[in-house]
Formats: sequence, structure tokens, C-alpha cells
Amino acid sequence: METAKDNETESLLAWTEVNHQPDDYNPFVKAALLSRATRFSLCRTGEEPQQVRQSFVVFREKGAEEWEDDAPLGRIEAMVLADDDEEVRPAEVINLGVEPAEFLTMVRQDADSTTFQIDWYHGEVRVEGATKTDEGYVVKKADCADGKTLKCILTPDKGGEPFSLELQLPFVGFNITAEDGAMVVGDLTIPSTELDHYNYSFVGSDDDDRFAVSLDDLAQSYQYIWYEDGTLSVRNLRKKMEKVREQAAQGKLSELLQGSRNALVKHKDTRWRIVVTKAMKTDEALELDPVALARMVFTRFQAEDEAEDALMRELIEMEEHHFFQWFWLKSEDWSHEHLAELMGLNDIEQDQEKMMQLALQYNQFDRFMQKLRRASLDEAGPVQADALQIRNNKRKIARCLKRLERHQKGEESLWEADLEVREELLQFFRSHHGAFETID
Repeated sequence: METAKDNETESLLAWTEVNHQPDDYNPFVKAALLSRATRFSLCRTGEEPQQVRQSFVVFREKGAEEWEDDAPLGRIEAMVLADDDEEVRPAEVINLGVEPAEFLTMVRQDADSTTFQIDWYHGEVRVEGATKTDEGYVVKKADCADGKTLKCILTPDKGGEPFSLELQLPFVGFNITAEDGAMVVGDLTIPSTELDHYNYSFVGSDDDDRFAVSLDDLAQSYQYIWYEDGTLSVRNLRKKMEKVREQAAQGKLSELLQGSRNALVKHKDTRWRIVVTKAMKTDEALELDPVALARMVFTRFQAEDEAEDALMRELIEMEEHHFFQWFWLKSEDWSHEHLAELMGLNDIEQDQEKMMQLALQYNQFDRFMQKLRRASLDEAGPVQADALQIRNNKRKIARCLKRLERHQKGEESLWEADLEVREELLQFFRSHHGAFETID
């Protein structure tokens, strides 16, 4: 839903709301478009939106004085008609004068380019970065590999203002896209907290059905083979193409990296060299002290607006952002003594009722902390290491296990460990989860 904010009419109590429907979208155009299916609503402060037919909506070009029943072409304003000449703030829409699904269609795709046709008979069409041919517009994959936006500029014949649309085109082969949908290639340095903003996809053919991924400085290598049903067969190149698993032909980039710190992806003559760096999600440093952490959780747990499940999920996500694990905590870290000030335990010996209430409060918190430790112990990465990865990392896994066991026995404090040590523990615990079953 979109609404336009006009500074001159900001004080109006009624406004137009656009309710875009599935038919308002073309899969290759980033913006929603006006169609016969578009719905509009009249909104007023303190009232439920009133949906109206398009026959009760008027349109105009931006900056024009007069409203019209028929929508002009371009980026225009739409306004729902109200009673008694009530002023209503308009909303912005894009009108192509053709149904969105018919505007842009695919003609042909291959490993190097995409050819598409634009059906717009209202004026001149120009696509920056594309070559016009008898078949349509041809865009080379190499020209979009640096994330450059593909812009389509439309100029109406009958005096309307030129306007532009951003296009998002599919390409055959392997692609990595950033959060804004732009393709990226070459050397990539990605903070660990932003890794899930990147996606991979592979569209194969009979002549181009595979790509390769090497992880952790070439320690592990896999070949991904494409099937027409949209799946990839993952084969171990270090073990005579033994099948490891199947996964979707598109998804989060983190699923390809499997918790590794670096990767090399090869598809034909193109290479993606990826390095994952340590990064905090926020600028605020978290005090990695077990008692301070327990006190922070207690304060959050006591907040009336905190849902327990949502709080649990948020706390588990902190592990990845700050490189620690909640199961490192021990029950004595959240004992009464450490929470006395927060609970208000001072001078309650004579108030038996309050003492009972605080005892119940603490028992509820204790149960929550036990659940948090268990959730932390159970938290595994989305992609688990295969047998070869486990064998290749046998020594690192053993080192992590030893550190965790020494921490549990009080012989070593992981809270005082360097960032690199904590990161390694988190990485191997998540991606080699089955190897840590003895930890409790």
C-alpha cells in the first residue's frame, strides 16, 4: 500500500490509499503499476478505510490543476472522491496505459544475455544499457554484473512528461544478488551480520548445468548440478563425486558457505571470491560478563511488553552478533544475590506476601533461563557439515570441545576469550552440531 505525502496538505484528515493487487505487478518491473485490478480506499483519521471502485477515483499529472476521470500516462496522482467537496490527500501511482503483465515479456535467455520485448504503443521506449534488435531488447549479463540498474525511459507521444522504470531481469547461469536485487561479482567482503542479505540462484540448461564451490581456502570443494525441478545435487569433488545432499537452486548465500569464512565460486569463466568478516549488528558493545548478561535478561524478562517466545528468539540471535553462547552461563550467574537489587529484595523479611511473590517471580525467571540454555545448546546452523568436512576439521572440533569442557568445569572462562576464539567456537558448534552432543 502506498500513500503520497504532500507538505501543503499534510494537515488534511482524509487521504487516498492505494491497495495494489497481484495483477498490478510485472515480474520484471520493480514498481507496482496501475491496472484494472487496482483498488483504492478513502481513509480518515480514526475510521476504517472505505474501499471504492475506480469510477470514484480521479487522476491528474503532478502539478496539474484539473482532475480527470481517465488516468494520464506516467507517474501521476490519484484521489478518491469524497462527499461535500472534502479535501483528500492524493496518492502516487504509475500508469502505463497497458496491463502490467503485457508490458514486458521474455523472448530468449542464454548464458551471456537476456532478450525481452516491451509492448508500449503510447510513445518512445529507451532502455539504457540494452541493444534494440528485431527480436527486442538485448542485455548482456556482463554489463549488469557490477550491480548497474537497468533503466527503462518512456516518453508519451501526446505531450506527457517522460518517466522511468527500474527493470529486474533474470539471467541464465549462476548469480549472486545483494539486498536491492543488484547482481554482484568478483571479490566480495561481507560482514557476517549482513550475509543473509545476499542470495544465490542458478538457472541451468542442457549445455550449462553445474557450478563449483570451494570453502575455507580450498579445504573442501563441491560441485552443484542443476535439475529442471529447481533443485541442485551437491557432489563432493574430493570424494569421487559422492552425493552429499540436495538443495534448492536459489536461496540464501549463507547456505552455500555453510558457515565457512571464505569461499570461491566458479561458473564457466566467472569467479566470485567471498570473504566473511566479523561485524557487530549494532554499534553498542555488549558486556560479555555472565552476571551482567543475566541481569540484562532479567530486566527484559520483567518488561510487560515482552513476549517470551520473541524474547527467546532475539536473545539467541545475539549469539551470532556478539560471538558467545547462552549455555556458557551457569545457574549461579543468575542467583538471587546477583538479582537482589533488581528484584527489590531489601527489607522484605516482614512482608511474607511480597516474599512469596518474589519467589514465584524468580522461579519463573529461572525456568526461562534454563529454557534459554537449552535453546542455545540446540541451535544448529541451517546447513550441517558432511562427513568429509568433519574429518578435515577433526582437530579444530576437538580443540573447541576441550575449551567448552574446561569452561564447564571452571578451569577456563570463555567470557575472557579473544574474539577469534569465540567466533571459532560459535562457527563449529553451529555447523558441526552433532559433534558436540556431549556438551550440556
